[in-house]
Amino acid sequence: MLVDLLADKIQIIETAEDWKHAIRISAQPLLDNDSIEERYVDAMIDMCEEHNAYIVLTDLFAMPHASPESGVKKLDLALTLSRQPIDFMGKPVQVLLALASTDKNSHIYALHDLSDLLEDTNNIYRLIECETVGDIAKIINETLVKQAEL
Repeated sequence: MLVDLLADKIQIIETAEDWKHAIRISAQPLLDNDSIEERYVDAMIDMCEEHNAYIVLTDLFAMPHASPESGVKKLDLALTLSRQPIDFMGKPVQVLLALASTDKNSHIYALHDLSDLLEDTNNIYRLIECETVGDIAKIINETLVKQAEL
């Protein structure tokens, strides 16, 4: 499910001005795909400001999101890789997975795949070293296939 949702919404950037800009960049494919409204991006930033850097789930990885009623039109994900670390309130982040969920349950399968990916912290470092979007997709696919075989 994770791979299907990401499909053509993986991007590589050099860096971002700050964490707010990084969230805006990571949400752009969701806006382009008409999965969210602009107010959802503002809600993601507001949630991060309100709850500090709670979206940073592990070293170098963050999952920007907000509540569904803040402007989500359909379930979707977008992955952004930054070549340079971005300071998220004292925590460096290079991989952002923007999440748009229409309710509290529809994203469960994608998050299950995400937990499989993050289970091995080396996968984050492997993603960071990727040169192309194709390389990123390959690592995600390989990891999920390996987990499915277990």
